[in-house]
Amino acid sequence: MLLNIRAKPSLLELARGYSGVVGALLGLAILANAFSAYFVTQEHYVYFWDWSGYWHMSQDLSEALMHNPRSALSMLIDSVRNSDYNLLPVLPLVPFEYLFGTSRLTYILAITTVALLPGAFIIGLLAQRIIPQQLPKQSLFPLVLATASVLAFHALWAPMLRGLPDVIGVLVIGCILLLNFAKPLAEQSLSHLVTSGMLLCLLVLLRRYYAFWVVAFFPALTVAQCLDIYQRHHGGVLKQYVTTISNAVVIGLTFTIALFVIATPLILRILRTDYSNIYSAYKSSSSLLEAAENLPSYFGWSVIICSLVGLAWLTARKDTRVIGMFLFMQSFIVFALFQRTQDFGPQHYYLLIPDIALGIAVIVVGLWTHITNRLWRSASVGLVFIALLASSASVFYPVAASVTDIFGRLVPQNRFYPQVRNDLNVLSNLLDSIDELELKQRGSIYVLASSVILNSAILQNACKFGHKRRVFCDHILSSNDVDKRDGFPFHFLDASYLVVASPTQYHLRAEDQRVIGILAREVMEGHGIGASFRRLPGEFKLDNGVAVLVFAKDRPFEKTDLEALVNEFAGYYPQMRHDSIMMTTSIRNVILGDKWGKVERIGSSQEWSVHPGESSDTIFEIACQNSCSGDYWANMADIPKEAPPEVANVKVKVKIIDNKNKVLFESVIDRQLPMVKTFLHTDSNELKVYVNNNGTPDYDSLVFGFEVAEELQ
Repeated sequence: MLLNIRAKPSLLELARGYSGVVGALLGLAILANAFSAYFVTQEHYVYFWDWSGYWHMSQDLSEALMHNPRSALSMLIDSVRNSDYNLLPVLPLVPFEYLFGTSRLTYILAITTVALLPGAFIIGLLAQRIIPQQLPKQSLFPLVLATASVLAFHALWAPMLRGLPDVIGVLVIGCILLLNFAKPLAEQSLSHLVTSGMLLCLLVLLRRYYAFWVVAFFPALTVAQCLDIYQRHHGGVLKQYVTTISNAVVIGLTFTIALFVIATPLILRILRTDYSNIYSAYKSSSSLLEAAENLPSYFGWSVIICSLVGLAWLTARKDTRVIGMFLFMQSFIVFALFQRTQDFGPQHYYLLIPDIALGIAVIVVGLWTHITNRLWRSASVGLVFIALLASSASVFYPVAASVTDIFGRLVPQNRFYPQVRNDLNVLSNLLDSIDELELKQRGSIYVLASSVILNSAILQNACKFGHKRRVFCDHILSSNDVDKRDGFPFHFLDASYLVVASPTQYHLRAEDQRVIGILAREVMEGHGIGASFRRLPGEFKLDNGVAVLVFAKDRPFEKTDLEALVNEFAGYYPQMRHDSIMMTTSIRNVILGDKWGKVERIGSSQEWSVHPGESSDTIFEIACQNSCSGDYWANMADIPKEAPPEVANVKVKVKIIDNKNKVLFESVIDRQLPMVKTFLHTDSNELKVYVNNNGTPDYDSLVFGFEVAEELQ
């Protein structure tokens, strides 16, 4: 027997006839939001990477929807089709940010209200419907207990409080489970099957890693449903098996077709990408057993045991064996598949949390409905809640952890305290110092550090969202942090200033972050490419005794130094050797135009994204080893979709002179007239390029590229 949904009261009946239950659920919602508000207000931090990415995306989407809804819709669709981190998870948060602003507090409370609370309720509802009640009178109070037990589960909260909206996947998974275990798969209508497929598609689009849950869903569902047929028909009817498998295929086809239609570029890129290679830096466990040994550190043995008992009870009971088998099989497949790619991060545990939370909720509902003695019933349920709350307290409250640590691995060992920095004023002073440098000579800034104390995202966000308004924030380049994922940071070669931490800062193993370590070593020791940089006076002491130094580039790189650098990297990554040609000719002595000026290398190519200033030229030099004879080109960059129509005909004036001030090229270019120029007889080993906005609006960026003759193959 599967879920008897029809026999249960509707939500409207619940609201009318069970006002106490509704009041209790509203009370849980208030407590949940109060906890979120308390946690956020305790933090004093500069958020970065995953902890800030979706927050800033939600701000951008909210602003776009308020000012240009059509453009915002286009931006949303484009992100879903192309981006690994799209805008879909933050779309439900927009009404809250429209009403209450885009602060961190509003953002976290919005996720709590629209994702975490409904997700906990759906899991609680599923548990309440799985377990048949044996009380004299039908009651919905077990629904309140089940929902409360899920909300007391710390793993549901931890990634969300760090700023990730991934918990919305728990809500979608709960809906999928409710839908697929409402009745046998062989008896489900076509609309039912299509809805399941669309929900699975939505799950993958919300966060890419939920694809592991979907892949595990199909074999687990098919086996579990066939087991149900075997149980109900004492060996089964062939037609039932065929129909069950056919319906599973319908769900799979709906999912696949919808995914390819909605996000074709993204899916093709996912299929071509070896994630186990590019994310190998995030994998430290060598076997499934070793990975499984890490689970108690995150969940705590008390929670794991409680959940396993609940899932085992479902599997042992004849009327719930199907869903019990499904949950066990699906969890194991998900764990095995994901662990082959990388270790679990806090957010990735959302792949397992619905099953674990459901096991806990089932125990709570089962104890409440099957123990008739009120004292024993209250005591047993209370014991489960004590274990859950003790685990959560140890995770989120330092004072509580000092008490619960006596229980060892019964409680989680991982901690997610409110984040506090004691060096925010030092970061501000560092930015003030860079600001002074920018006033004297504008240029791009590269951060050679990759830890929770200092990285490029910390400096960018401290600049953009700090108390003091600064105009150079866009000149802080995003660092390449992980070798196989990011590759060599070619834009480092164009930086005018370096921000370097001592000791060298990593967030992974040093051997997986040589793009940080090797470059920092050269700069700090002043040899190789580091000899092209001069250390500036001053030192900035951040938390944990990390010293930050600033360097300015005062001469071009030597060809021998660049080749030595390439050879060292190629010793670790042979595929990088072919990049040596690209590194021998570069842009230097960049002077950025006021306000909008930008010069930034595009990937590993010999092309740069260039933007003139509002009232002054962006200027840079091309440094060549012998002569700069070769091919040069420039074309206007694509107009952003949010740009007003009147900027379609913007123009940019480009002038190129040699080291004798001879003008080699000077012309106004637009989208219909790109620059394509070959300098055949230039004996100059440097060229200076001036890019002027020609009086047009701020959508006049261009792509500038070159290939000098000595490099032609």
